[in-house]
Amino acid sequence: MALYKYRALDVEGKPVEGTIEESSAHRVTKVLQERGLTVNTVEELHRERGLLRVSKRLSWDELNVLTDQLVSVARSELPLAPAVKALAADLRSSRLKPVLDQLHKDLEQGVSLEDAITRQHASFPKLFPSVIRAGEKTSNLAGVLQLLCNYTTRMIGVKHTLQLAMAYPVMVLLIGSCVMGFLLVKVVPVFADIFHDFGGQLPWPTQFWVDMGDFMVHRWQAVVVGIAAGYIAARLLRAYLARTQSGSAWLDWLRMHMPVLGHMHYLMAMARFSRTLGMLLASRVPIIESLELAAASSDSPLLQQAVEEASLQVAGGERIADSLSGTGFFGHNFCWLLSTGEERGRAEDALENLANTYDREIATRDKLVGTMAAPIMVLLLGGIIVSLLVSLYLPIFTLGDVISGS
Repeated sequence: MALYKYRALDVEGKPVEGTIEESSAHRVTKVLQERGLTVNTVEELHRERGLLRVSKRLSWDELNVLTDQLVSVARSELPLAPAVKALAADLRSSRLKPVLDQLHKDLEQGVSLEDAITRQHASFPKLFPSVIRAGEKTSNLAGVLQLLCNYTTRMIGVKHTLQLAMAYPVMVLLIGSCVMGFLLVKVVPVFADIFHDFGGQLPWPTQFWVDMGDFMVHRWQAVVVGIAAGYIAARLLRAYLARTQSGSAWLDWLRMHMPVLGHMHYLMAMARFSRTLGMLLASRVPIIESLELAAASSDSPLLQQAVEEASLQVAGGERIADSLSGTGFFGHNFCWLLSTGEERGRAEDALENLANTYDREIATRDKLVGTMAAPIMVLLLGGIIVSLLVSLYLPIFTLGDVISGS
């Protein structure tokens, strides 16, 4: 993605300029025309480069700290610049500190909060500048900042739920791997040496684990290099595919069709889209722009393609629910509830309820996956360890014959 600066004219012929992050200048022109602007110039300001670039994006916890403080400042009607400076002074070694320092400098120079955040677009989600712009235009900055604070709080909750669901299975895997490594490196070679001293031939299961132990002891460098090379190659391939629209869509299709976890990926994308769209509509952000930003926040290229297709119909006067229904990506229940909300003039409430429904289903599936994953991993690791121990004891049953034969 690149950051573009544009100059255009609105429907009344007044000059308008700003910045927007998009994949190409052509895409910027298309988006601006959909908003009813006549584009004069589009200039590229920044482009992300490199396959192994380090992300500057603030974490949800850092964003939550920032939005929570800004809500308090906006409600107290205190000056933003000194408040941001005071918040930065309390931080020592956080990625948030340089961001706040730059925000303070821009705000002191008279730059609006929206433009100040846009200048640091790499650190913030795409929806932040538009939501804040809506708050500044409607003189409801405290209200939209509270929506952003609620949004970041909810995203933190989702992240913690996923971490808790995966904690136990990961611990089982680590402990099992340590046990396996100890047996292969310390125990298996002793059994092999004892049996070889009597000139016996090891059974094939035992010989297999002996060879595995030898490989771990004498070729561990190759194992480490192989794992590192495979990881780097996978990251490079993923980054390369993610740079193209078709490659990103293919990766997203694979994620959504993974066994067990695929549907969870779909639910998480729908939850993010629903919650963000509801927040943007509640902030009175224009519908087309709201759809675009909500789709970007979903982190799903397939969903973004569907919303881009639907946006053309929405721009033509169709309702959001009807336009999304025609894409085939959104389920019947989602479209029906959203349609009901639109008919009652409460689309944002319907979207919030849908997001909560998706979150509950994600939490249920998280618990199910976490509950099932641990026993399955224990059984698999236990089976491997038992097969290893049995293989070690097989030579003992024939050791007497070997000794008498020798």
